[in-house]
Amino acid sequence: MTAVRVGLGVLFLMIAVTVQTSLLPHIAVAGVTCDLVMIVVIALALSRGAEWGAIAGFLGGLLLDVAPPADHTAGRWALALALSGYVAGLIRRETSAAPVGPVAVALTVVLGAGLSLTVYSATGSLLHDPAVDWGQFGVRLGIAAGYDVVAAILVIPLVMWVMGRVVPARERRRVLP
Repeated sequence: MTAVRVGLGVLFLMIAVTVQTSLLPHIAVAGVTCDLVMIVVIALALSRGAEWGAIAGFLGGLLLDVAPPADHTAGRWALALALSGYVAGLIRRETSAAPVGPVAVALTVVLGAGLSLTVYSATGSLLHDPAVDWGQFGVRLGIAAGYDVVAAILVIPLVMWVMGRVVPARERRRVLP
C-alpha cells in the first residue's frame, strides 16, 4: 500500500462520513438515508481488493460510530462495514479476469447494503437497542438498497477512477520505457 492511496482512501471516507451525517438526513425517506460510507467502502474494495475493503470498512464504520449524532454502541457500524467491504473485495477477486460491469457493481451494492444493515440490526438486537425494529426491516432494506444503487452510479466510478490513477513509483518505472 502506498501512502498516497491510503491517504486518498481516508479522505474519501472522511468526506463520505461528513456528507452522510450532515446533508443526507435532510432527504431521508421513512427515516432511511443513503449509506454513502458503505458505497465508498465498496468502491475501495472493488478497486483494491478484500483487505482494503475490510480495513476501509472498519475505519469508515468506526468514524460513523463516533460521529456526533451517533446514539448506539460503538463498533456496530465498524463490524458491519468491515464485513461488507471484505465481501465486496472477494467479488473483485473472483471477477479480476474480466472488468466489473455495472450490473455486477449494482448487485454488489445491494448485497453490501443488505449485509451491513442486517449485521448492524442483529448486533443492535443482541445489545438490546430499542431503535431496532425488525417489523420494518424489509421496508428499510428496500429503501436503503434503492438509495444506495442510485448514489453508487456517481460515487463508485469516481472513487475507482481516482484510485486507479494513483500508481506507485516502482510500478510507474516498470510501465514507462
